[in-house]
Parts: sequence; structure tokens; C-alpha cells
Amino acid sequence: MIRNRKKDKEAVSNTDAAARRPAPRPERQRGPKPEFKPKVLIQPGYATGDMFGIAAALIDDEELHVVISKGDGTVKDHTDKADSIKKFYRDSGIGEDRIHVVEVKQLRGDKTGKKKLEDEARKYQRKGYIKGVNYGTDYIARKYSPALRAKLKERWEVNINTYEDDAIKKWLEQQGIPTSGNNLLILWSRFSGKGGDIHIEHDTSYTGIRQIIYRVAEMYDAIIITGDKGYVKERGSKFDDIVSDVKRYIHPSKVFNITEFWDDKTPSLLAWGGNTRFGQFKLYEYFEKNFTHVKHLGFRSGNLEVMAMLGYTVRYMEEEGSESGGRMLAWKKENEGKTKKGGEATGYERLLLSEPPTRSGKFLQEKIKDINQRIEYELGEEINKIIMTTPKTENEIKELKQQLKPTIEAKFRDEKRDYTGAHFAPRRKDEKALTPIPKEEKSRFYEGFNDKDMELILSFLKPERWIDKEIMYNPIIPQKRKDYKKLLEIAN
Repeated sequence: MIRNRKKDKEAVSNTDAAARRPAPRPERQRGPKPEFKPKVLIQPGYATGDMFGIAAALIDDEELHVVISKGDGTVKDHTDKADSIKKFYRDSGIGEDRIHVVEVKQLRGDKTGKKKLEDEARKYQRKGYIKGVNYGTDYIARKYSPALRAKLKERWEVNINTYEDDAIKKWLEQQGIPTSGNNLLILWSRFSGKGGDIHIEHDTSYTGIRQIIYRVAEMYDAIIITGDKGYVKERGSKFDDIVSDVKRYIHPSKVFNITEFWDDKTPSLLAWGGNTRFGQFKLYEYFEKNFTHVKHLGFRSGNLEVMAMLGYTVRYMEEEGSESGGRMLAWKKENEGKTKKGGEATGYERLLLSEPPTRSGKFLQEKIKDINQRIEYELGEEINKIIMTTPKTENEIKELKQQLKPTIEAKFRDEKRDYTGAHFAPRRKDEKALTPIPKEEKSRFYEGFNDKDMELILSFLKPERWIDKEIMYNPIIPQKRKDYKKLLEIAN
């Protein structure tokens, strides 16, 4: 029996074989991990300065929640502004369902209260690190843009209608303030430190304000002093004295004191809502639209952050060695108008002074500098002990410093807190006894800006292409020192 022969297989080309093989699986592309998006942040009820950045984040991110601590009345605390913070968020269009107020025994140092805040926050973000009060600042550094600025102007009702424009103009005319012009300077006054809040070193110097005004009076159509009236003892009278002196020696209608104008409650002010926070914003928008060049200058504050976020030209002053100085550098303009974190720069740029203009500020700066030097000395001693037994490379020494520094800093934390907090405030918002800076200590320092710092300030304030003119008064006011012994002798 003849078996069937197998047919010869046809030759298969390499191309055909390759076509029949299954295609290799594409390699999985491993892109960057998606950015973690926080759902909630915790804000102490005293942190009003951070309120504006947080409000901006809440406006832009409609999924973000905020948990605010509020005292339950156990401890009297005049810094508790939880209700006003919540009101500002509500006025900014943030839904009630995203604002959560949690009552605690005290706003600071309450471990049980901290746990309550975290438990509330976990209702809205089950995993991941819960962001703190600096999240608003960070958000603006990453996300600020012309579109966000427009959104803030809309939510904060900054854009002026014709009726409001006319009402603001009428109010300004009643104050004798120019309603239009070329160059306008707005100087921001701050006295919250002396009033019992933190950062006394950032409070305004009357001598410093006078120095600035006398140096630039000829450069501006008008100079406006706004913000806090002054320390409780003077309540703005010293600003009135400056205005009077300028009228007498420089120009009859050049400098205007409108500090705390929102408290006037006159019909002409109420007509444009000048008694409200949003109404106050409208005034500065009016200036921006009716003067060709407007500049804002003051020490670091939340109010100036708002001015920058609204698109105005702002510089904030801060002294070298400021303990919290690094926070707002996140908004600093780097390459191509952006911050290091990628957002558009707001224009909130720093003038770094060698020292504060107030005697209190100089005293506190000196004390903080001394503490930091002791920290560095102790850190160096610890490093030397280790190196003596086990030699280290330069990189290993750097790592050691990073490891050891927090422990050493903790030893000085309470002492440093006295100089960065409200310990030396001449007026307290709590019931603790006053511990003002001794007059003998303050008398070691001069009031006002030194020459170097004044030149830095002028580099910002001097209008472009300005040519100095001959004037009939001396524009340079030197620093001055108070001799309390002499004052006492005169009084007696």
C-alpha cells in the first residue's frame, strides 16, 4: 500500500514569518506620578494675614475645604478672628459646606484641639498630608495667572461700576485728595504688633514715613498714608503732624492721611461701601484706573498681598534675618516672570532692609540674631565632637548639620518665641501682664531708616526718567535717637 506522501512545504520568507508572529507588547510608558491634590487645609483662628491667599485658593479650587479653629470661651483670646475669617470666605463666594469651624479650648498649644481639627479635616481627605496655613501662599506661587487675577477681582467685587466710580470721586474730593494724575504713592501703615499681635519689628516707624515723604514729595502728585491709624497712644495724630508739616514746608495739597477711613461711616463713604473690606478694595482699584503710575509700599502684610494679587505695583519691606522671611519668597519673580514653583509672579517683591526702622524692631532683630549665633555655635561644637572621633567628608558634615540642627533649635525655641511673638508688645490682647521693652534698651537704637536702606527704598520709588529739581527745603531727614534721661529731666 502506497502511503500518501507529505506535500513539500512551500518556502516561507523571513518577511512572511515575521508577519505571522504576534506583535510584541508595547513597553509601558512610566510617566510622572500625578500630583497629589489636597482636599483640605487647617487654619488657626488667629491667622488673618494668611486669609487672603487661602481665600484665593478656595476660589480657584472648588473642591478645597478649610477647617478653622475657634476658641470655645475657656481662654480669653483677642486674636481669635475665626468668625471674621469665615465671613470673608463666605463674602468671597465660598460655600458654607466647604468652611468648617471647630471649637477648641485655646488656639495655641492645645493638643486635644489639634486632634479635633485633624479629625474634622479627615472627613474631607482620608489619605495624605493635611495642609496647613501656608497652603494659600504655596497655591498662589504655583497657580497664579491673569485668569486667576480676573477671578479674584470678580469675587472680591473690585471692578467699579459708574455709580461707585462717581461716589468714590465725590468722597475723595471731600477729603481734598486728587482724583486723577500721573504719579501716586500709597504708603501702608501697620501697628498690629504694638497692638498685641506678632511681628512688632514690622510695625511702621513715624520717623521712617516722614523720611520717605520728604525724599519723594516732589516726585508724586499725591502721597496717601493708609492702613492702621497708629499705636493706641497716638491714634494717628503723628500722621496728622506729618501732613501738617508737609503743608507748611513743602506743598499745601500733597500728603493725605486716610488711615482707617472705613470707620468714618459718613454718607459719602457708605455710598460706595467704603466701610466694608470689598469697598476698601474698590478705592485702590479707583486709584489704579485714574492715575498713570501707582506704587504701594509697606512692611510685609496680608493687605499688601491682596494689592499684589489684584495686579498692582507693590513692594514690601522686611529686615535681614526675619524668622518668617522665607515664606513669601515663594512669590518672588524668577525667570520669564514666573516663580520657582511655576506660577505667574504676582509682583509682590521684597525690599530687604539691613534693619527695621523702629527702635523696637532693631532691639528684637539684635536679640534674634544673638540667639541664632548661639545656635550655630552649639551646632559647631557638636559637629567638632563627632569629627574628633570619626572624621567626616564635607557632604557628611552637611548631613550631620541637618540632623542635629532641629534638636539644638528646639532648646532655644521658647526664648526665640518671646522675640518673634507678642511678648514685648506694649499692649496685650490677652490677660497676661505687660512686659514692654525697657526704655534703656530701646534708647540704644536710632529711629528711622539708615542711609543704605533709604537708598534701596528710593530705587523703587523714584519714577522712571526722574530728574532731580532744585527745591527750597531739605529733603533728607536723618535718623534720630531718644534720650529718655534727658526727656525725664525736661519733664521734671
